Formats: sequence, structure tokens, C-alpha cells
Amino acid sequence: MQARGVYDPHEFDAWLAARGWAWQGLDRGDYAIGFDEAHVLYICEDPVRWCETFLVEPRTGEPWRFFDYQRDSVRAWSQDVVHQDGAEVGKTREIMCLILWGECTAMGLTVRRPWMLIGAPQQTHLDEIILAVEEQMGVQEGGGAGGTLLSQQWLKPKRTPHTMHRFLTPPLDGEKAGIGRVYYRPAGHDGEAFRGVHVNAMLLMDEAAKLKRAVQWSEFWRSAMPGCRRRVYSVPDGDRSTEFFRMTQQATESLPPGRTGFRLFHWPKTIMPAPFWSPEREAEFARLYGGRQTPGFKRNVLGDWGEAENPVWSWDVILPNVQTLDDYRVLKLTADTSRDELAIELKRVELHVEQGRKAGADVWLLDTTIPLGAFLRGEDEARRTAMRALLREHLDGAGRGVFWAGADLGESNDPTEIILSEQHGPKLVDVLRISARGLPYHMQRELIYGIDEMFGRLPHWGVDLGAAGTVVVKDLQTLEAYADARFDERMTGFQFSNAVDCVGEDGEALRDATDDDAEGEARIVRAPAKHWATQCITARLQAIGYALAYDTEVLNHMTNHTARQGSKWPIYAKKDDHDIDARRMQMLRKLFDEGGSYVDVFSVGAHRRAA
Repeated sequence: MQARGVYDPHEFDAWLAARGWAWQGLDRGDYAIGFDEAHVLYICEDPVRWCETFLVEPRTGEPWRFFDYQRDSVRAWSQDVVHQDGAEVGKTREIMCLILWGECTAMGLTVRRPWMLIGAPQQTHLDEIILAVEEQMGVQEGGGAGGTLLSQQWLKPKRTPHTMHRFLTPPLDGEKAGIGRVYYRPAGHDGEAFRGVHVNAMLLMDEAAKLKRAVQWSEFWRSAMPGCRRRVYSVPDGDRSTEFFRMTQQATESLPPGRTGFRLFHWPKTIMPAPFWSPEREAEFARLYGGRQTPGFKRNVLGDWGEAENPVWSWDVILPNVQTLDDYRVLKLTADTSRDELAIELKRVELHVEQGRKAGADVWLLDTTIPLGAFLRGEDEARRTAMRALLREHLDGAGRGVFWAGADLGESNDPTEIILSEQHGPKLVDVLRISARGLPYHMQRELIYGIDEMFGRLPHWGVDLGAAGTVVVKDLQTLEAYADARFDERMTGFQFSNAVDCVGEDGEALRDATDDDAEGEARIVRAPAKHWATQCITARLQAIGYALAYDTEVLNHMTNHTARQGSKWPIYAKKDDHDIDARRMQMLRKLFDEGGSYVDVFSVGAHRRAA
């Protein structure tokens, strides 16, 4: 340690004093251990100290050294940790250090026979970690141990079908030495390789942003036994629909030890010492990624999320519209016919500012299940009564005002999304979002009827005429059971592929100056309903015409929503767009309404609007 510059007598003094020990007591044998044993304990308890004592820089042969910013993260080994970092800042090196320290010291002499699981999207991501561990142990693939100080703890690994390293771990409490294991498993498309693995020391996931499916994470998490620590590492990739993004948003920087939750570390390349970061390197990366404001620079250099590639809406456009909405509610309904259960989730959203940026926290008000039969079977009036009771129990409703509702209705596998907003002057203030899954058509009819009743028959409805929407809209407008709601007057169905006149919310039509009609006037531009609704939503967002809650799910879907250029009009991505389509329906209803605008009187095309 002295030769490597690691040993600090004053630091060792402080370590002794924290335990009520002294040099003289060690010399006298007052603590049942001598100086040498105390020094070993002093080394093993701290992963930074242990690594800098025993590890070697593979490229230079010099003693291992951490950058200053790495030390806090390595020493937070007893916490759950999320790393949102730039590229090549030391994530893989940290993983390797924690593996070696944990196995060779039994997690600082705290875990008997530690077992770990190292995950990554692909095997190629794991290979670098495997090779780094074996190089430090002084072994070659398939060979025996070499001559490093650590080689006496190396045991022959298992190579197929996936690599498993084995280590001779130090005994605890007078037991014999044990055998520690480190499993290296690629996630694959469904996390199947994680099945059957159960570990008691650490779960570590590298390149976490590239795991896109929930089942990959659920299989990974289930491997952890009680007391197992979790650590997740990645460079952001702009996809805010992933579990990794959710974790980074919910993690807390500088989370004190002992507190529940994930501790967030954020390492941009800009905190690295020279020559890893310098004005020359900054200019090089700016050229490489096409500028300092590009997604590539923000992600790989700054470790920020940046934007999705070809986004429809950026965070910079959306965030000014995000406000504190105390009355906003999210109601989720999930019908499980096989178990005859209806799952009900209700939450509100709290907005707070962390380090100058807006962030939202979900406050769950209800998470329960009730019997489904009352909503599916029996007389119409009984089923309506059940739906009315459910909504009235959890929602407040309203008796006056102007409300705009948009709905994208789903079949058995697709969710139904409903957005309801109240008009305050020129601003649309979100009031309610309902997400329902597994609801049959007649139950969706009663859901819409019940919401409409809760809000005093005031909402103006726009509904997507897909497979489910066509049936539900037709029934709501024509069946006698819904006649009192007058849906034929207040509900309009739209098909996204149909062309509409490009008329804005101000009543002005977009005209093509190069194309005259038969009367010599510039012809009104027509565009697919989906595209024109998107353009009008964008215009309203730019004018801060919405009041949105920090509903993480909704905002993630909006900022992840992308488009590519078609032959004439953009082609919008279909992933996670149900709540977006509901907002498009809301906008279309507002554009082509005849009685709901706050403006006194103005005309749109051939229609006259009145307040």
C-alpha cells in the first residue's frame, strides 16, 4: 500500500477511532486481532481502498486509480444505484471493480458466499466485463490461474451455455471458505436467460437503456434475494418509454444511506480530467456528432436524454405547458374476465422542481380490485348503476363549464384512452385521463355515458372511428338507452386517414395561393385529419395553450412520438400513441365543432360556430 501511495496513517487512525480502537490496544491484543488483521479489515471494508491496493491498470501496468468522481459511487455499494452517464466515463470499470471486490472480500466481509448476476442486452456487452475480470485475476480463457496476488482465489469457471465465474471467498464467523459465483447473462428478447438464477449480493445491468421490454426487467428483478443490491448503468438513448428512463426520473441524487429508493449518479464526460476532456476533445465531439445541441452530443457527451430521433414534439415545446394541477386525476381500469376482477387504480400528480428542472411524482389514491360481474352481467340498469357508482366514488365531476373530450377506443388487446380538458379562456386545462384495458364494447359505452353524466352532459366528444370506435359511437348516438345524453349532437367520429379542410382554431382556413378554385379564390388546403390535428396541437403547445399535469406516462409518449416523411404527408409512428390519438380526437372535435367554442361567433368552412 505504501508503494502504491494508498496507505494514509491518518486515515487509518480515523478508522480505528470510529471503532473505539487505538494503536496501543492493537499492540496489547485488546481487540482479539492484531495490527496486521486490523489492516486487512481496513482494506477489505472499502472497495476503493481494496481496488487501489490490488488491481492494476491493464494498459500501463501501473497501480489502479479511480477518478475522484468515481469514488462516491463505488463506496455506495450498499445502496441501489442508477447511473445515467456519458459514454466511456468508467461504467464498465466500476462494474468490474465491484465484482472483484465483492467476491474476493465477501462484500467487505458482510455476505457469506456472495453470488452476483451481471446482465446486459447482448452477450457482446458482457464480453468486455468478463475479459477485464479475467485479466485482473491473471488467467486466460479456459486456462488456470496466473501469478497475481488475487489468483489464489480463482476457481475454474463454467463457460457454457453462459459464462459463470467462481471465486474462493473468505470465511465468515469461523466457517470454512465458500465459493462465490458471478453469472453473466444476456437479456435476449424476453429475459429467459435470467430464469433460474437467484443471487444474494448484487444485480448489475449494463447498457440498460437498450432493454425495451418490461418482461426483460421483470425476469431480471426476480433474481434478487432479500438484501441483494441493485445497480443499473447506461448512456441515455432518448427513448423515454423504457424502464431505465423511469428509474432515472424516480432516483434521487445524494440519497443518504439507509433511505429507500435508488441513488442517482450522473457522469458527463465534462467532469473527466485531461486528456479525457479538454477544449480540443469538446471540439472533436462537436464535429463528430454534428454540433453541441444534437441528440448524439447530449447523450454521449453530456449523459442527458436529448430528444428522440425525428420527434413530433420536443421537451422544450411541452414543458412550458406543464403546471401544477391539483384536480387532475388518472383513472386506470383493467378487466380480467378469467378471474372476474376489475382492477382500479387512481392517482394524482404532484409537480416539483429538482435542481432547476420540473419533475413529477405520482400520488396513488387507490389500488384495488372489485368483482367484474356487476359490470358485465345482469340488466342494463344494474350495469349502469355499477358504473355510475364506481365513477362517483372516485371522481368529482362538474356542473358547468366548457369541456372537450377525446377518445381512442380499443379492443381486447388495445387500451382505451380518454382525455378530458376544461376550457379556461383560450387555455385547455387537463382534468381527467382514463386508461382502460379489456373492456367490452357495452362496458365502454357505459363508461363514456357515466363520464359524460359526471360532467353535466357538458363535454364535446371526438372519437376515433376505428373498429371499436365505430361500434361504440353508433350505439351511443342511436340506441334509446343513451338518448337523454344527446350524443348525436355532442359526439363526432373521425377517421384519421380522411382528408379535412385545414382550418385553425381561429376559424381561418389555410389556403394555397398557387391553386385557385372555380370562383378565383385560393383553394383551402386539405390534409389527413391525423396530420392536421397534430399541427394544431403543436401550434397550441407553442403558444402555451395547454395546462398539462406532469403525467409521466403521457409526457413520455408525447416526446417519444416520431414521424417520418411519406410521399406527401408525414407518417406517424404507431407505438404508444393511444393517449396521443385521444388528444388528436379532442382537437378535431374542437376544430369542427358548431357550439362549443369560447369565441362568440365565427365560421369555419361552411359551418357557423356559436358560443
